[in-house]
Amino acid sequence: MKPMLEAINVAVNSSLKIETYSNSSYCESSGWHIHPEYELVCVKNGSGVVHIGSTKKRYTNGLLIFLAGNIPHADFGNKDHEDNLEVVIQFKKEFLEEKLKIFPELGAIKKLIEKSRQVLIFEQPIKDALWNNFEEFKNLDNQGKLINFLSILDRLSKNDTYETLFDTINLSRFKKNEIWRLEEAFEYVNNNFHKNISVAKVSSQLGFTTNSFCRFFKKMTNRTFIDFVNEFRVEKAIQFFNESNSTVADVMYKSGFNDASYFTRQFKRYQGTTPSHYLKLCYGQLV
Repeated sequence: MKPMLEAINVAVNSSLKIETYSNSSYCESSGWHIHPEYELVCVKNGSGVVHIGSTKKRYTNGLLIFLAGNIPHADFGNKDHEDNLEVVIQFKKEFLEEKLKIFPELGAIKKLIEKSRQVLIFEQPIKDALWNNFEEFKNLDNQGKLINFLSILDRLSKNDTYETLFDTINLSRFKKNEIWRLEEAFEYVNNNFHKNISVAKVSSQLGFTTNSFCRFFKKMTNRTFIDFVNEFRVEKAIQFFNESNSTVADVMYKSGFNDASYFTRQFKRYQGTTPSHYLKLCYGQLV
């Protein structure tokens, strides 16, 4: 499984990393991850859940979202439709601080990028209006990609039809070492969710006592570590259910749960229904 810390390698002859994922291809950091780069994502269609920090929000008929760096989040895409595409654009803070500042004409774009710390979710009309621009990236050279990207930012900077997911989310108040430790905690869960996860072992690996790690995790994410692990496992269970018509017992063990009643309680807590009923909704039968 890929690590939770996403290593974003921007080519030396480019300011951006742009990837397009289809229904059959996957973003390599589709689990919980964190990275210092800014990220603009456009999902063509389908429904899914925006999961950023401790906040979750469902979307329908695609998504256009913009978030700053060092904000923990999950992949935004979905596999609802065969023709769905997810375009992910990532760029470093230096793009804002060193390149855009040269041009005073780009002041509105710089303000838009700065607002991304609040996480901006744009309304469907602007997402639909810009979709062709996002789809066009795959046909452009690096110069064309930069011009196209600035054109998208220009349109977005002149459009205020967006929702902010947070009044403020200021992870910059945390030290780099704290962010690194949070990334390591996410990576540990991502690699070991199917095994017995010991809070004491995670704490020791990150240089904490058990109590200090629990306080640290709550400070960074506004939730307990156990809550995070349980919800992560439930999301993995959903993924396993959707990949194949598996039994509840098979998915329970694959996602790291060992007790059927506890699995059912946690699944209902985070999904609002039982595993059996979820399968009935998906496949029309109880399994």
